[in-house]
Amino acid sequence: MKKRRALIALALSVCVIASSLMGCGKKADTGSTSDSGKTKITFGVFETDNITSEVWQNMIDSFQKDHPDIEVEKVLATGDDRQAFWKTMLSSGSFPDVVIEAEQLATMDGIFTEVPQDVQDLFEDSTLCQYNGKCITVPSFKQYKMQCYYNKSVFSELNLQEPTTWDEFMNVCQTIKDAGKTPLMCGGTGDIWATGEPFWIAEGDTALLAKYPDFNKDLKDGSNKWNNDTTIDVLSKWQDMINKGYYYDGAMSLSYSQAAEEFQKGTAAMMVDGSWAAAGFDAEKNEDFGVFAVPTMDGSKLTVADCSYWGVSETCENKDAAFQFIKYVFDENPDVYKEYLQSDGLYSTTKNAVTYEQGAVTTKFIDNIKDSETVQEIVKLPGENAAPSGMQSFMDKSFQNIFNGADVKTEVEGWDTEYQRLLDAQ
Repeated sequence: MKKRRALIALALSVCVIASSLMGCGKKADTGSTSDSGKTKITFGVFETDNITSEVWQNMIDSFQKDHPDIEVEKVLATGDDRQAFWKTMLSSGSFPDVVIEAEQLATMDGIFTEVPQDVQDLFEDSTLCQYNGKCITVPSFKQYKMQCYYNKSVFSELNLQEPTTWDEFMNVCQTIKDAGKTPLMCGGTGDIWATGEPFWIAEGDTALLAKYPDFNKDLKDGSNKWNNDTTIDVLSKWQDMINKGYYYDGAMSLSYSQAAEEFQKGTAAMMVDGSWAAAGFDAEKNEDFGVFAVPTMDGSKLTVADCSYWGVSETCENKDAAFQFIKYVFDENPDVYKEYLQSDGLYSTTKNAVTYEQGAVTTKFIDNIKDSETVQEIVKLPGENAAPSGMQSFMDKSFQNIFNGADVKTEVEGWDTEYQRLLDAQ
C-alpha cells in the first residue's frame, strides 16, 4: 500500500499539471461538461509501488463503463510532500474535485463539502469523523503500521528468534552487527518519511498513547507538549541505535523503493515497514522474509492503524457526480474496492465489508497484533483534535536531522513551536 522536492520544483510541477487542466494559476476545468459533452470530474491521486496507475485506471474505467455520462480525469500528485502539492494546486485554483488522503487538508476551513447522509451510511460509524460538527470526508481504508520484516536466512544463520521484548530486539541488532552484517535499513533521499517515520510510529506513537491516551486533545488544549520525557526517551534510544551502526551507512542516499530493494537483496537484515510491504511480498510469492511486531519499549500492547480519507472539494461544480463516483467505488462495485485494498494490504471501512485472500506474510502480520489494542497515528488522527496540516512533513525532516546527529531535545522543542504556529495559521 501506501508509497513522498524543493518547493520551487514542486510549484513548477504543479504548473505543468495545472496547465494541462486549464493553465497554471487559473481555475481548472472542473465545470459541468467535458469536450465530449459529458459531465466531468477530476480525481486527485498519488501512485506507489503497490497502488499503481493500473489500479486507478481500472477504477476509473469501470466507473465510466457503468456511468457513460460521467468522465473522470486523473490528476497525479508528484514530489515528496503530497499535502504541499495539493495546497499549491488549491492556491492556483486547480484543486481536484475528489482528493484521496484528504485528512490533513480537512482541518482547513472550506476545503471539502459535507458528505450526504446516504454516503455516510455506507461506512462503519467508528471510522467516520467530524470537523466543526460536519462530516466532510469518507474513510477509504484502514492500514496497519509498522512491523519489522527480516531476512529468514540471516536469522537462521545466526540462530536468532523473533524478539518479543525491547531488550531482545536490541540483542538481535547487536548480534547481527557483531556478525559483520547491517541490522536495519531505512530510506532518505526523495522520501523523507522513510527515514524516521516507520520507527516513530512503532515506538513513539505507541509510547505516547500508552501514557497519554488523549495526547491529541492534550496537545491542542495546551495541557501537554511534544517535549516530554517519553518523546525524548524514544528518540534518544533511536539515535543511540544509529550511533551504534545499526542502520545502513548509505541509507540517506536511498529512496524508499531503493531501500526496500536493497533490503531484499540482503544489504540489511531487517526493515521496519507497513502492511503494504507484506502485500508486496505476497504478490511476488516471496517466502524469504518473515515479519514480527516491533516490541514496544514499555511493553505495552498497542499497534497503530490509520484510516485514510477522501474528500469532495467545496468548489466542485459536479458534486452529485463526485459522490456518485465515491458510491460506486465503495459500494456498487466490490471488485473495484477489493483491488484497491488488496494492492496495498489495506482493510475495508464499509459496513458491507469487502475482504480478499491473504498471503502468508500478510496473515502473519495480522496474527502478530491479534492481542494488541489498535490506536490511531497521532499526526494522522482525523476530526476535531487532528494535528494541523504540515506537522507530519515537519517531523519527517526533524527525524532526518536526528538521524544525522542533531540534538534530540532541541529538535523536539521545535516540534512544539511548529505545532502551535501551524495551529494558529489554520
